[in-house]
Amino acid sequence: MDNFTIINIQALIGSISIILGFNWWIKPRLAHLSVEMAVLPLVFLNTFRYLGLSFMAKEQFYDGFPSEFLNTVGIWDMSTAILAIIAAVGIKGKWKLALPLVWLFNIVGMTDLVTAFPQFFGLELYNHNLGFIWLMFITYGLTTFLSHIYIFIRLIKNLR
Repeated sequence: MDNFTIINIQALIGSISIILGFNWWIKPRLAHLSVEMAVLPLVFLNTFRYLGLSFMAKEQFYDGFPSEFLNTVGIWDMSTAILAIIAAVGIKGKWKLALPLVWLFNIVGMTDLVTAFPQFFGLELYNHNLGFIWLMFITYGLTTFLSHIYIFIRLIKNLR
């Protein structure tokens, strides 16, 4: 089996597992909370996106990766982590701008992922030594992607 097939099978199984776990255990606990309290754990999950800076660390990955891709992913991930921290503090501090900060964080974070994932596949990075990035992609990357979807759903429902 080739790497493309393997990573896609893992991504499919991982997505199904994350969605099932979320729907069975997490979503029922969030359903009756205010929008701020419901999105807070998912915003907090994204505070660890600073891990994306690992893409920019010298000699950590295959040297053939385009540096512009690595730098873009690293900067976008770091920016998302910083915005997530600010949004989480804003929610806990009951700031008036907390929800606009969540919108900003979520737009930046989702933009990062929807631009990075196609580049990842377009550059066929799965065919190179990714080390822990492979694991991050099929676990944490999918989890954060799905967290952005739920956050958008709650934010949009809140507008009504």
